Amino acid sequence: MRSHSERRALPGFSALLTHSTPKLKDVTFPPPLSQTPRESICTPISLTSPPPWVTQALSNLERGEQELLNLREQQQAEVEEVNRELDSAVIEAQREERRLLEKVEQDHREAQRHLSQVKRENAAAVRVVQSLVDQQLRKIGQLREQIQRWGSTAGESNKNQLQRGVGEIIQPWEISLTLKRVSFLPRNTSRDEQQSTATTQVTQGLSSNRVSRSLSMSTIEGDKFHRANETQAGGSGRTDFNLPSGIHATVKGQLFVVDCGNARIQVTDLQKNVVQQVSPSGPERSSRICNYFDVAVNSKGLIALTCAAERAVLVFSRHGRLLQTFGGTAIGSTSEELDAPRGVTVNRQDEFLVADIKRGTLTGLKLDPKTGARLERTVVTGYHRPYLVAACLTTGLMAISERGNETGRVPCIRVLEPGWNTIRILGVCSGLGPVLTCPWGLCIDSDGDVLVTDWGKQHHRVLIYPSKGVGWPLVTDNLSSPRGLALLPDGHMVVSDSMNHCIKIYQYWTCSFS
Repeated sequence: MRSHSERRALPGFSALLTHSTPKLKDVTFPPPLSQTPRESICTPISLTSPPPWVTQALSNLERGEQELLNLREQQQAEVEEVNRELDSAVIEAQREERRLLEKVEQDHREAQRHLSQVKRENAAAVRVVQSLVDQQLRKIGQLREQIQRWGSTAGESNKNQLQRGVGEIIQPWEISLTLKRVSFLPRNTSRDEQQSTATTQVTQGLSSNRVSRSLSMSTIEGDKFHRANETQAGGSGRTDFNLPSGIHATVKGQLFVVDCGNARIQVTDLQKNVVQQVSPSGPERSSRICNYFDVAVNSKGLIALTCAAERAVLVFSRHGRLLQTFGGTAIGSTSEELDAPRGVTVNRQDEFLVADIKRGTLTGLKLDPKTGARLERTVVTGYHRPYLVAACLTTGLMAISERGNETGRVPCIRVLEPGWNTIRILGVCSGLGPVLTCPWGLCIDSDGDVLVTDWGKQHHRVLIYPSKGVGWPLVTDNLSSPRGLALLPDGHMVVSDSMNHCIKIYQYWTCSFS
């Protein structure tokens, strides 16, 4: 058959497979995509080795890529660290906010307490001054009534007495009102939290030697003795001071303090405890009309107290009994040529020295130790408004302050030798030390150095004028109207800080070295 014959005419099937199938070359296929390295994805298949620059470029790219990855990790770590610091700062800020709020509340409470205390102190000062003014007004009213009633028919003696009364009334009346002024300012926290030191050291160079004064301060209020770094306010106890004024220290270390606001004298012992109170009594004497000023005690125990309201010197026994009244207009008083006594002290002859601001005199009174009656009197004139007086029992030197006025007279301190001659004038020349503004308390030590409390224009302070060399401020802080000044035999200096209603005691000594 045709088909069979045609099939036979074709070559054999095995021969066709053998001779017609082409020979295939060996080809290597790449692995699957998931197993292909990163560089092989973007690298074309090359049957030959790439040029060197290609290899270098690929290496640089790989290194750059790795650096960017490292930079991203570092930035992420830095962000995490900053976030942790911010969280910590937020917590600390919240803590500081709470602390500051508590501190502000505490400061405001303290400020309110302080302002309340200042208000009470000012009210006490006003009461004292108003009582003195009221007393003078009553005297003027009584004198006016007497003149109207008896003036037309008065005899010569009554006329002289009335005229003398008028002259006394119209004399300049010293009624000093010292009030504390305050202003509210935000506190500097960092400064307020620092602890103030209680010791002040002052060194002053002199021509041949150096003199060092070292001061450490304590305060006494009533019968309480406080450390310097304590801040205390006046209280209501029976021994608390109210406007303390003049001070006298005995050779045995007792302190006699004029407690002006309470119209009495308080006496402290060596341990600074109040052991005695002298309260003058009488129908015309009470805390409402008396303005006690200065005090001194002689070796026999007689106590001399000057009273500005009565213009007199009151003399008491050591037990507080009134013996004599010198000056003034009270019944039984003797004039002793005293019109306006202020400062009083005791000299080396155990006499009382009295400064009379109106007469311009310094009067020495030698008194009977039992009765207080005058035995001898010495009057030295020529002073201009003498105010306070001090004496040294060792050297016999005396110091007296002059107040000055608006007509050119300047305040100063005169130093007198035992023969009453002036040997030095202090406080008027800036080349010799601070210039005085308003001198108050006064004392003189055994070396002839003069100490004075001065009410300066900026602040109140204690000044020292050495016997040789230039004076300088000794205490400049934390004093308000210091009125009295005294030296104890154990080397302490005592200041009556009137408007702070306390007595401040400083360690005071002198040492010379080359």
